[in-house]
Amino acid sequence: MAILIEEEKRKINWFALVIVVLIIAAIIGATYYLFFSPTPLIEKVVPSSVQSLQVLSNIKLQPELIINNPKFQVLKTYINPIETGAVGKNNPFLR
Repeated sequence: MAILIEEEKRKINWFALVIVVLIIAAIIGATYYLFFSPTPLIEKVVPSSVQSLQVLSNIKLQPELIINNPKFQVLKTYINPIETGAVGKNNPFLR
C-alpha cells in the first residue's frame, strides 16, 4: 500500500502581480518620456502672450538718453542718497 501525498498548489497572488506590472509600466513610460520622446518646440509650448514679450526683450536701453533728457533734469531729489558704507548690517563672521 502506497501513501500518496499531493503537493499543495501554489496560489498566484494576482494583486501583487498587477502592482508589479503597473510599477514596471510606469518606469518604462517615464523613461520613454524623459529620454526618448521628441521635445516640443517652444512655439507650441509658450502661449502667444508670452511670445509677444520677445519684442520687449530685444529693446536696447540707453541710459544716456534718459539722464540727458531735459524732462528728467527738471526732477528734484527729495531724499538723501544712500551712503555706501551704511547699507545693511555688518558681517558678523568677519573679524
